[in-house]
Amino acid sequence: MDAGSGKKAPEGTGSVSDLTFCQPCANDGKIISPDAFCTVCKEFLCSNCARVHRNMKFTKSHALKDKSTMFSSFQPESEIKYFTETCERHAEEFIKYFCPNHEVPLCGDCLAEKVHSSCTIERISQVAKRYKEGAEYNNLKTGLVQTASDIGKLLHDIQAIMKSVDEESFTNINELRKFRNEMNQYLDKRENELLAEIDQKKQTSKTLLNELKSKCTNMNSSIEKLKSELQAQDNNSNQLLIVGKRAIKELAGFQAALEEVSRRSEVPRYKFHRDPATEHLIASEKAIGRLEEGYSTSVLGQQHGQTQTKQDQLHQETTQQHQKQMKAVSQKGESTSAVGQQERQQQKEQQPPQLETMQQQQKYKKGVPQKDHFKGSSDLSQAKFIRQPDISVKTSDDTRDFWLTSMALLSRGRLLLADRYNCSVKLVDTTTKKMVSQVKLPGGPWDLCLLPGDRAAVTLPKEGKIQFVSTQGNETLLDIVKVDRECRGIDFCDDKLLVSFSFPAKVVLMDMKGKVKKSADKDSSGKSLFQYPEYLTVTRESQTPPVIYVSNGGTNTITKLSISLEVLQSYKIRY
Repeated sequence: MDAGSGKKAPEGTGSVSDLTFCQPCANDGKIISPDAFCTVCKEFLCSNCARVHRNMKFTKSHALKDKSTMFSSFQPESEIKYFTETCERHAEEFIKYFCPNHEVPLCGDCLAEKVHSSCTIERISQVAKRYKEGAEYNNLKTGLVQTASDIGKLLHDIQAIMKSVDEESFTNINELRKFRNEMNQYLDKRENELLAEIDQKKQTSKTLLNELKSKCTNMNSSIEKLKSELQAQDNNSNQLLIVGKRAIKELAGFQAALEEVSRRSEVPRYKFHRDPATEHLIASEKAIGRLEEGYSTSVLGQQHGQTQTKQDQLHQETTQQHQKQMKAVSQKGESTSAVGQQERQQQKEQQPPQLETMQQQQKYKKGVPQKDHFKGSSDLSQAKFIRQPDISVKTSDDTRDFWLTSMALLSRGRLLLADRYNCSVKLVDTTTKKMVSQVKLPGGPWDLCLLPGDRAAVTLPKEGKIQFVSTQGNETLLDIVKVDRECRGIDFCDDKLLVSFSFPAKVVLMDMKGKVKKSADKDSSGKSLFQYPEYLTVTRESQTPPVIYVSNGGTNTITKLSISLEVLQSYKIRY
């Protein structure tokens, strides 16, 4: 302990050894009479401690008073209290010193280490008063108060967010259950409609068959009656002739009636087929809906709202500056680094617009904007897309909410849309953000593709037809081609149509009149290639021949076919 700890011997004695004892030894629990006193350290020392004190590099210059001249006792006012803080590295030593160079408190053992050999060491008692009145301590107190206040605000914000999370969960659950209830009501309604239709068809068939059965029974009775009359006149030739002639006429009537009954007895037969869209919904791992992450409710963001607002403003300004660049880049699938955008924009300002490849130039010359028009050799994984303003495609002629099942990009930023629920094809101008026109179809469309001569072909699954539509100006209906029912995906290549069908599942190559040239439904082992081939597209990869990609619902696969409908590869989609 230090001298300031007041280590006095019992009162009543007059010698030095009676009043004090060696303070370093006292730290080890030893009571030894002092033989010296350090005027710098203000500490009593025994003979051993005094020898060490004189030999240590940082204390050998200290002036020591010997036993005859030292104080009988020494208790500086700043060291009246005991030191109670022990060193973290030397558990049995108390902290009594401070190194200003390293900004660390030290014990006696720490002083002997090499790292402090050239440092100017001060005693804690010498530094303490300055520290208490200094800026560091005042800043510490202010910082603790401010941090405590920030923690309080943070806890308050966390409580608010916890409440909002509970409310969000409650809202999502209600929305889910509401949607589920709507689905149940729709399914119940649709089931009742189908049951009523089944029963109506059954009653219609049974009514007809009962009528035909009654006619057959009546004819049979009449024939039996004629037979009895003929048999009764067997011995009367004259009467037999009369009855026989009349019976021949009646027999001719029976035969005509029998032919009519036979013809009418071919009642239509019906079989329930599952809706492929519903089948796909059941097979989906995300049926009913999904949870999409929106803007995070960040506590830090609430505390630094002004900073975030400035960042948002800066981001908005940057977005506006690069909006035109990003729109062009997202179509081409190019990299969208800031440097690359600036370079490409400068190049575009200096050069006239050009097509990316000779292949695309050829497509424009032919007037055939294919589905893969913007694919080329672009790498969409490196592209960055910016959402543009929404475009409303709801019209006063629509009787239901729209369901867009396919789209194709025309020239001059026009977009052709297939609206299945409203049995129509719609034309949208993406430049003016407005719908230009709408044409009603004889059934609900599924997929569409562009054709030469400003035309498009649209599949009508339930009707088993392909409707041709003019895309020059406003859409108008052209020819219609009869094909198998449940025609789904469609694309155009080399004056041929490629069409997928759900029932039976197959892909067909046909001419523009609907005449089938080739069909693919099974592999070499006889196994079905598809389950629900809903969409297909023809692409041209580099200089290789065109290939076909078919999306196969139910199995979550993409099948790659050659233009001759030979299987090249299959890809599994993993969610």
